[in-house]
Amino acid sequence: MKSNFCVVVGLGNPGLQYDSTRHNIGFAVVDALRACSGVTDPARIIEEAARHAAAALAGDLGSVGWSERAGYREAACVVGEWAFTLIKPMTFMNRSGEPLQTYLSYRKVSIADVIAVHDEIDIPLGAVRVKVDGGEGGHNGLRSISQLCGGKGYARVRVGVGKPAPGSPLLLKPDAIATWVLARFSADEKKVAEELVTRSVAAVVELGVRGLRSAQNRFN
Repeated sequence: MKSNFCVVVGLGNPGLQYDSTRHNIGFAVVDALRACSGVTDPARIIEEAARHAAAALAGDLGSVGWSERAGYREAACVVGEWAFTLIKPMTFMNRSGEPLQTYLSYRKVSIADVIAVHDEIDIPLGAVRVKVDGGEGGHNGLRSISQLCGGKGYARVRVGVGKPAPGSPLLLKPDAIATWVLARFSADEKKVAEELVTRSVAAVVELGVRGLRSAQNRFN
């Protein structure tokens, strides 16, 4: 089956200070995906992604395979018979749509052919959900994409990073959610976060290779 999806964009903030943060888990997923390029059997993707998850989360996979463009990084990726392009916007999160718009316009690709991978505070840490279309849930990166790239009709792999626990002192701060997503995963969360990167890679591949219904049945 030939996939309609030909672009996977991971959302995050550029800069070493954002590596390992909840907000940058979209970057970690596409970094791990690039490291998995060349896997011939999509059924092996979890095994392969698990080998790269820790380094991807820490931002340690480097720039091998990535090309620098105006405002974004681009890499080719192949899993089984599915060939696609990975994009990492090098703007800050709230301007993610600008470089993606540049790429889509240049390549003449529709927003409907895009999978966006992003952190999601409304999903518990460790869970992954897949959907197409719908609102942005207050996510500034998604809002920028929807506004600039042709609407909301793109796929999303929603990577659960959870919220501060009820009663947390953090919730008393006016910028509680921003502080939460820009913080690094704790030592206790590290293993779960690595497994989350692995599952998110698998969700992207399931969506790209077998389609929305199969991905939702497996991960939602």
